[in-house]
Amino acid sequence: MVVSGLGSTALRGSAIAALALLAACSTRPGGSKPPESQATPARPAAQVVTCQPQPGSPLVGNWYATSTPKGVSGQLQSLTRLRADGTMRYETQLKIGRKVRPALQETGCWTFADGIYTLQTLKSYGDEVDVGDPIYKNTYRVEKVDATRMIIREPQKGGQAITARKMPDGYRMPDR
Repeated sequence: MVVSGLGSTALRGSAIAALALLAACSTRPGGSKPPESQATPARPAAQVVTCQPQPGSPLVGNWYATSTPKGVSGQLQSLTRLRADGTMRYETQLKIGRKVRPALQETGCWTFADGIYTLQTLKSYGDEVDVGDPIYKNTYRVEKVDATRMIIREPQKGGQAITARKMPDGYRMPDR
């Protein structure tokens, strides 16, 4: 192939020179390790969250709820296990028509004080999460709770109300 009157040898030589120039530009003095002044700063130590026991709380138990969140076409089913030691397990699945898709499996801590119920995820699908990320902290106002039912509401103006039924120990999320 001839480009602008140059033979293939000249073109090949130009390509090699260009590659050598790129390689030289990408190499740092002293090898591939960046100088200390350019090194990536160390990650801050992970924030430690300790679950606080919630003995005697009316929220202790297994709560199953179904809802249709805004912007979701389908029914969100959730099962939240709140233990007296302050730990929780939260799992959801989304049912669209006859299809059921697993959505979340999270574990962490929960608290209930002054009518406010808070879930703090520590692990999602077994992997630790950044507890400083607000997506892993959910807060609700408890409107009503008794031995069989709990009604919670998202705190923002116009927040969705969710009604959950208390389920027996060992209860599992429905398959369909």
